Amino acid sequence: MKSISFLLSSALLVACGERYSPWESDPPSHLKDLTAEQLALLNEQPEQSFPFTIAIMGDPQGTPKDLARTVDVINRRDDVKFILVLGDLTDYGLLHEYVWAGEALKRSRIPFLTVVGNHDALAHGKRIYSEMFGPFDYTFSYAGIKFVMWNNNQYEFGETDFSYLTRTIDSRTVVGSHIPPIVDVHTQPQVDRWLEINRQAGIIASLHGHRGTRIEYNWHENGIPYYIVPKLSGRRYSLVTFHADRKVSFKVCKDECGDLP
Repeated sequence: MKSISFLLSSALLVACGERYSPWESDPPSHLKDLTAEQLALLNEQPEQSFPFTIAIMGDPQGTPKDLARTVDVINRRDDVKFILVLGDLTDYGLLHEYVWAGEALKRSRIPFLTVVGNHDALAHGKRIYSEMFGPFDYTFSYAGIKFVMWNNNQYEFGETDFSYLTRTIDSRTVVGSHIPPIVDVHTQPQVDRWLEINRQAGIIASLHGHRGTRIEYNWHENGIPYYIVPKLSGRRYSLVTFHADRKVSFKVCKDECGDLP
């Protein structure tokens, strides 16, 4: 009986493929170093001028089919230069979730860049994110604008490094992070410090996810637009257009796109 049970167990493991453990943490080779890969593709774009439009989305965890459908919808547009995914690609930081997200994003015909979310750091998620995408903090430039992708997931990574923000941003900066500047993960003194850093630098815009709602939030603080993208559900994403005069406009999209004030 024991030998039969052993053979049956072995057969089931083979039938399920190589990934039978929830703690598997080695991404497939075609889904490694995606940030460097996508930045190289972005640098190959021939025209980097104003105005230009990007697509942003957040919190696709648990919705890999919706993420793939949303990428397909964006692929049908001819006005989007690249995509920003503002964290929480996964629910539990597990490899199969990362693979789902990575395969969906690889459908994109334009570059995509990500920032790490708090859920992405669960289990072995930190290691997987690092291998699949790259650094938790990084910057890149497009049309003279510096995009600062900033890890501010305080519970999972320790106290937020505001010094990184201070020494990295300037008046030609757009900040992308998972956690927004509201009292939630951060305390009121931290939020006040954060907003003051942005004010002193005079950044162009601040883009975030995390709230997990179907409603976008858009407000101005000291002349700086702050935007929290809705949770990805169905084919929901947002468009951000940057103009030469520093004006920034937003549209929220679900098949059709509508202007936001």
